[in-house]
Amino acid sequence: MSQPVSAPSPAFVQQLNFHARDASNEAAALQAAFALGLFGHLPETGSGEPVSLETLAKRVGGTWRGTRSVVEPLVALGFVHLEEGRGYSLRASTVAFLRDEAFTTRLKEARRWWHPLALLSQAVRGGGPVEWGGESWDVLGWYRALFLSPAPSIPSAEARDFHDRFARNPARTLALVTAAELDVLVKLVRGPVPLEVLAREVGASAEALEVLLGALAAMGIVQAQETGWGFTEAAGRALDAQSLPYFQRALPATMAYWEALGHLDEAVREQRFRLDLRDPETARRIYQENASRISSIFASHLRLSRQAATLVRSMRPLAQARVLDVGTGSGVWGAAFGLADPTTHVTYLDSPHVLDAVRPHLAKLKLEARSELWAGDCLSVDYGESRYDVILLPQIIPALPPSELPSFFARLARALRPGGLLLISGYLLTDRRDGPLDALYFALRRYVTNEGDVLSLPEFRALLGPVGLTDARGFDMPIQQVVIAHRGDVAWPDVAPSA
Repeated sequence: MSQPVSAPSPAFVQQLNFHARDASNEAAALQAAFALGLFGHLPETGSGEPVSLETLAKRVGGTWRGTRSVVEPLVALGFVHLEEGRGYSLRASTVAFLRDEAFTTRLKEARRWWHPLALLSQAVRGGGPVEWGGESWDVLGWYRALFLSPAPSIPSAEARDFHDRFARNPARTLALVTAAELDVLVKLVRGPVPLEVLAREVGASAEALEVLLGALAAMGIVQAQETGWGFTEAAGRALDAQSLPYFQRALPATMAYWEALGHLDEAVREQRFRLDLRDPETARRIYQENASRISSIFASHLRLSRQAATLVRSMRPLAQARVLDVGTGSGVWGAAFGLADPTTHVTYLDSPHVLDAVRPHLAKLKLEARSELWAGDCLSVDYGESRYDVILLPQIIPALPPSELPSFFARLARALRPGGLLLISGYLLTDRRDGPLDALYFALRRYVTNEGDVLSLPEFRALLGPVGLTDARGFDMPIQQVVIAHRGDVAWPDVAPSA
């Protein structure tokens, strides 16, 4: 009788997903702060007047929005202190290691490697140095120094943590990206593989591949076994044949931001965005890739979205309801509401090339007869007056310019019928904008692509109240959160709000 397979460790899965998605954002914030000289412009907490965001932006020569995008994660990480109503200062422990010349020299060296590290897969295939920026870079040697050599002497636990996030986190992300690109992870799903066999199967130098495997071993993902290299027990439970494809789909999205994150300091000072999503062609390419990627995990997201539909149905009936899904993406949110009641009609609004990815899902779910595809720009279409009972905004607010939000919400409020609900899904920041960290990293990506912002509930209320949506609450949903707003004419459900 076969033994039941143990469930993957939530902590290990969380760490794995962090290294795949957010570690590069965290490292980019730290490296940009260092390059901007931000730390040098802040006093030690308790020994000087805290510096306001406006003053800090002037001192680093950057914009208010860009400086905020960099400093907010540093507050959440504990390296910078925010005193409400006064400004920012540096914790004493942070001041101590940033005054250590040997330590800051290590940081300068680590920062040089951001872009060459992206050539790790080339280095593993070829087994030698790679060319970038007219220079030769021993990327494999850098990985040996980071993961396979004795750790350098660093004066304190706080300094070691800072250096780990600053230098090793981007290297961890690229180790995962390279392992996915070379099919190393796929090969290991079937069990341990001898190094020479694995190198031959993935088309890599055995010696170079061993460096990559060493980095993955330091991350707790693989280990050398009697019969070859294989997954650790924790990784084997988390990356089986079913979950591995889902995990690997996040990696190309991470790499889409790599160059832009590496020039974050340039964006803050010069407002030069290497991945500018206000450029129509760039936006078309990225959003089409996102729609395709999201479509590949449509089923799992549909289960989560249906919980939001259940929450709305506890507030008002969905029978005969007209629902508008603005910026629909894969169509998963609108589909969840279409499935919530057999008489609901859903309109899906997005760009024509995005809607192409929606049609197959509606056909599979047999929702076509109660669906309408509306090709258009959400900032310029006429939503009409009192047309919809529910309007959905699935993760669209961070993609819109903040200056457009007042008029955007005004037009949406006008389009809501009496008793109508506006549902906004996505990340929701704390009132102080000092967390959660994954939301701040998402906000950083939005900044570096010249898009919108992630908001707190007070910020949403400040935008929604003037257009008549005077009652707004946040609710926890799987993965992210939703904000629901109305005119005060709908009873709230017996569910504890998140804020």
